Amino acid sequence: MLSNYETKADSELVARTMRAVADPARVRLLRLCADRATSVSELAAATSDSEPNVSRHLKALAQVGLLRRVRRGQRVEYQPTGESGFAADLLGLLLSRLAADDAALREARARLHAIEAGARAALRGSAADWVITSRFGRNLRMALGAEFERDLDGARLLLRSQHREVLELVLKNEVALNNDAAADGAGAQEITLRAASKPEKTVLQSWLETENFDAEVQTSAELRASGIFDVIFEAPLADELRDLEQLDSLLQRSRAQFADGGVLWLVVPYDLLEGQSAPPLRLRALLAEHDIDCLTLAPVEAEGRHVLLARGRVRSARKSAAPEHARSETNLLLGSP
Repeated sequence: MLSNYETKADSELVARTMRAVADPARVRLLRLCADRATSVSELAAATSDSEPNVSRHLKALAQVGLLRRVRRGQRVEYQPTGESGFAADLLGLLLSRLAADDAALREARARLHAIEAGARAALRGSAADWVITSRFGRNLRMALGAEFERDLDGARLLLRSQHREVLELVLKNEVALNNDAAADGAGAQEITLRAASKPEKTVLQSWLETENFDAEVQTSAELRASGIFDVIFEAPLADELRDLEQLDSLLQRSRAQFADGGVLWLVVPYDLLEGQSAPPLRLRALLAEHDIDCLTLAPVEAEGRHVLLARGRVRSARKSAAPEHARSETNLLLGSP
């Protein structure tokens, strides 16, 4: 027999669970989540309710064990509980007794189906336009080599590239590194993809979800408020680097987001650097102006594109201050002000 305390506890659980489903909107949400795992934003659009209201309903249902919250990359979904017990029994009863021709449920299902179909169609177009596969991407990946993979080991990485070959190299490498880190009890690698705008962010998040990769996506504006990285890889899109002023802005932004001694990998169009000095010398000088020591330079060419791939290390604060200190001492010796 159950003790009085256990009977009371069971009664309270039953009462809480019954209260959680004492709302037609919540019963419909249970049915929609049982149809397929669904996000808050999709359920809000399907039911014509606000996201805060839907989130509150889902939280109440999850607290009593009727639903569970599952993260898939950047996406958070709700689906029926997989555990046995009173909540699972009640869920089965509710779903079996809910009329299939319920008007509000039928309308919500239709909207959810349209949202799903529209998202698939939009992703096919936008992801195919943004995340590209090319011979140039393959050559760029080869040029990165083992040195790039060593830089990534356990690093906080900020990545900007639309080349599938580079994205897959980084994200697959992350899976392997994190598996090794978990086995060794070490910290996991952190990857953030930089998007220039919110539409790009949406495309990248959808692509990550489709490819089953786990990474965070932030816009350039969001990154200004936070984010310090050990490694930054910048392969800007063609229209993002039209002149040296834009390159200078990119270097300023990157420099502000680096941890001390961080490593920058940078892809710059060769013709952007043409002028009085040779492009490799000019790029080295530009990096030095931002306290970044150029370690290696490699040309990459394919499909009519010719770029320089640079690897540089950010000077530590102490090292950056040294040249100014040395100049001050020299001026004193020479009697200059």
